[in-house]
Amino acid sequence: MNMKSKNFKLRNTVINSNLVVRQKISFEEVDKIKKLHTLKNCYLDLMHKYSEPDKLKYFSSIITQIEFQLQKLWEFPQNEYYHRFWELPKCECPKMDNIETYGTGHRWINPQCPVHGK
Repeated sequence: MNMKSKNFKLRNTVINSNLVVRQKISFEEVDKIKKLHTLKNCYLDLMHKYSEPDKLKYFSSIITQIEFQLQKLWEFPQNEYYHRFWELPKCECPKMDNIETYGTGHRWINPQCPVHGK
């Protein structure tokens, strides 16, 4: 895949400075966090460009791994219960139901969802 920046939307990543101080995150770790957000944004853009469920599932799996790396860098437990999977492009899983159960481990999956369904 061509990952040249001209092919992707450039988004600003805002880092929560209070959280950086509270979690005692180093400058090097902040730089890694920013780079991971940039990479995640590239995959989000790819999800907007493609419709094939196999590609969407693949991009989603990479984003999940990036989310785990971000949790680790922020010194949070690596826990998929705190990934907001229903916000991914083209996800058709119920938004409100997943917001209500966020963090509990219960996921509402639409079987017809091109990203998370069968």
